[in-house]
Amino acid sequence: MVKFCGSATSIFVFGYLGTFIGWWGLAIIATIVGFVFQMNGFKSFLSGFIGGGLFFGTYAFVLDAANESRLSSMMTELLQFDPFWATVLIGAFLGGLGMLCGKYLRDVISGEQKNVRYRGKYI
Repeated sequence: MVKFCGSATSIFVFGYLGTFIGWWGLAIIATIVGFVFQMNGFKSFLSGFIGGGLFFGTYAFVLDAANESRLSSMMTELLQFDPFWATVLIGAFLGGLGMLCGKYLRDVISGEQKNVRYRGKYI
């Protein structure tokens, strides 16, 4: 539980460093965090999902408040739905998949995946 909360908090805190690269910088931050914190696949994805969603939601809210919600109100009229939740969902998936990539990168480098048994029909 400590690794789960620590990794989600790390993505939330260090996510701002990724904005200097671009919107996809969160995936790089999540990959680094996923490499550092060793968890199983589902917990890695869920932790990155929560951390990325929280970061993108907070960042979108701060940017929207800075321009007094002018852009978001025009986008809502144009798209007929609130773009805030789509932004949060994109950030959440970006963080989750980045965290999962970091987890699998660590597994490959550390050699954890060498002993995988294939139980299929064709060997």
